[in-house]
Amino acid sequence: MNEDARTELTRLLAPPDGPELPADRGRLMRGHLMNQFARGPAAVPRRSRLGWVALPALAGGLALSLVLVGGSAEPGPGAGPGIDSTRPVAAVVLDRAARAVEQQPVPAARGDQFVYVKSLDDWAKSEGGAPREREVWRSVDGGKRDLLLLNGQLPNPGGGDDHEPPGEPAPFAGIGSYAYAAALPTDPEALLAKIHADTAGQGPGPDEEAFRTIGDILREQIAPSAVSAALYRAAAKIPGVTVIDSVTDAAGRPGVAVARVDGGGKVESQWIFDQADYTFRGERTVVATDNGTFKKGDVTGQMAVLVRAVVDEPGVRP
Repeated sequence: MNEDARTELTRLLAPPDGPELPADRGRLMRGHLMNQFARGPAAVPRRSRLGWVALPALAGGLALSLVLVGGSAEPGPGAGPGIDSTRPVAAVVLDRAARAVEQQPVPAARGDQFVYVKSLDDWAKSEGGAPREREVWRSVDGGKRDLLLLNGQLPNPGGGDDHEPPGEPAPFAGIGSYAYAAALPTDPEALLAKIHADTAGQGPGPDEEAFRTIGDILREQIAPSAVSAALYRAAAKIPGVTVIDSVTDAAGRPGVAVARVDGGGKVESQWIFDQADYTFRGERTVVATDNGTFKKGDVTGQMAVLVRAVVDEPGVRP
């Protein structure tokens, strides 16, 4: 080909205008193509716990298409590199959530103040219970009594509430408190190591207990932005974390969830994020294995965070 022809061909085949494919999307698309090559032309997609699923295009142009959930977080026996895509996709969703909290202002809290969280609580869903408004005021330094109201009333002083002790919660300064969360490292690996050390010997296993602990902090606490971001990125390092598309929280808001099945394989805990901006919306528990009472996929409990703030006194609303 002579030089004039080469120049003309280059002009005619100039690259189209527009933004380049983001690096994270490119990695996911390459991973998906490798999966298809590895499975071969006759492979049939696996069916997830919630049916056939594909994550829609998410904020920032990230397309998580044709991602199958419910599998192992690591490649199974005989699987080649990159065959299982659930682990990287969970990491992407959690990183998006981390970046979202990094951009959100977090109110500074003094030791004499309270963290206020208002939520819609439906943890008794499996028992036919009705959703209720839950408001909790937690002492920042643990030096004052916390306050809990359910539908505007104190819990039954005689008991009868399966999910809360009778009366007002005692001051709390341990794992999951504001003081604990605020002091956590902002490096994800160091944070996860600390949680593993602080919860050693608790629960059925270190990974499940770490996932639960991070979930407890996300649910009814406020932490500095850097710590919140580290919590999400630490959760992405826990084995067994997957992504579930098209879920709803207790308020009926749609979202995307990251989830993990407990060590016994019976219950799956799901953290729900807004599909557009990755704000944490709530949590729910889902039956992971058929049993005599529930079927796989049944939602046994759920909650939705409505308001989160710092206030001066228990009983004061923002």
